[in-house]
Amino acid sequence: RYVFITQRRNDRLDEMRRFVLGDQADHGIMMFNTSFSYEVQGGFYYFKSNIYAKAKTPADKFDLLYAYTYHLKVYDVWLHDNEGGMEGIVKDLANMWKRLLGNDDNKLGIDAEYTRPGVIQLLQDFKREIESACSEPPLKFIFQ
Repeated sequence: RYVFITQRRNDRLDEMRRFVLGDQADHGIMMFNTSFSYEVQGGFYYFKSNIYAKAKTPADKFDLLYAYTYHLKVYDVWLHDNEGGMEGIVKDLANMWKRLLGNDDNKLGIDAEYTRPGVIQLLQDFKREIESACSEPPLKFIFQ
């Protein structure tokens, strides 16, 4: 599957990579441990209330949420090396996607042929990864 990357979407991917990775963003060698899960946890709530909430249009929200989710999926150590408490992040992130995907493609600034199916596939893969993670209670990513 493909997701068309506009210049704005590319800019958001760069911004969210730096946001998710913090000080490690531009390092050639990165080190991850349990503390990364705390950074992701705190960062998520900041992202939700201070970055995502301030996006003005559904298209802006889409680009931000896509970029943020993409990097959470790529740098998934937080999902496997944590001490619990990830249920809120997973549930809120899924709900954000569910609300956002209720908009039509034109409002989201995406095409129906490639980008929507590509994002749905990304989210299905992410769901599979989240729900197969060893977590108590088990995590559920219900984005549809």
